[in-house]
Amino acid sequence: MNDSESQAAAAPVFGRARNPVVALPSRGTVIGLRWSGVEGAGNQILAAKIELAPERAKLVRIWRPFSDAPGRRDLVARFGAWVAEESRWAEGRLVVGVDFALSLAETHLRQLGLLRQALKGPGTLGRHLLDRYVGSAGDFTESAGRFRDELGKDRLRVTDAYRAEAHSPVSARSHRATFLGLCAMAHVDAAVPPWDPPQAGRPTVVEVRPLHVARALCGVPAYRDDDRDGVSRASIRAGILRTLRASARVEFEMEQAAQIVEDGHGDHLDAVLAAAGAAAAWEDGFQGVPANVPRPEGWIHSVREEPWR
Repeated sequence: MNDSESQAAAAPVFGRARNPVVALPSRGTVIGLRWSGVEGAGNQILAAKIELAPERAKLVRIWRPFSDAPGRRDLVARFGAWVAEESRWAEGRLVVGVDFALSLAETHLRQLGLLRQALKGPGTLGRHLLDRYVGSAGDFTESAGRFRDELGKDRLRVTDAYRAEAHSPVSARSHRATFLGLCAMAHVDAAVPPWDPPQAGRPTVVEVRPLHVARALCGVPAYRDDDRDGVSRASIRAGILRTLRASARVEFEMEQAAQIVEDGHGDHLDAVLAAAGAAAAWEDGFQGVPANVPRPEGWIHSVREEPWR
């Protein structure tokens, strides 16, 4: 290789942007939840807590907050109290990012006769779903099935289209998590943008999608291992963590990193990305909801699109 060829090889690619930069708040606490709607959901749900500071953010804990009461009825009853307790520990500066849908497509809301309730927010919608389908002694599996059967055809929300979400809130894959999540929101006292503006001293709950955060930061379409193709994506999960550390200055212990990378299901990474996406939206003031998004459908919050610009 001659000198001109060496210089060409070492030169930067024309048009290449800077590395992504994600601004986070300078103080407060954010928790990301990897949700589940299956039987024994409390044993499946993972939470990741990030404490925010002026110079850096630190991943302080990944845990299963509802493993002592895994039943779905107990989970619904306890969720609001858990959010309130975490808010007290955070001294009123808490944002929780959940990866389940906080509403349904407007057409589905009209089918159920719950459009007016959905306009008031996920708490009101969840209370009506809980009363209608579960009651005082109903089974959540059967109730979620009736809920989906009544709606029929899957319908994406406008926010799902904006975030390139492949599954609607009531798809075969998502409906149990959606149903249980909305029922759990029935007992939560929190601001939920875009229905409510954030309020000082009150916790905030927002909807996020971990995969969208990874795609916006790294262009990654998948990070879970898939038995169908036999591909391990541990290196992809490690790369996402490196990008998160460089772009958002999120620090974590090596033991935490190993736990996240070695989880082939991607649940630990889901929780961390949910927390990071919620924190980035917090720094932006939960702004940027497109004008054509119907108010009752809500919005999936995330990092800014193209954070390298």
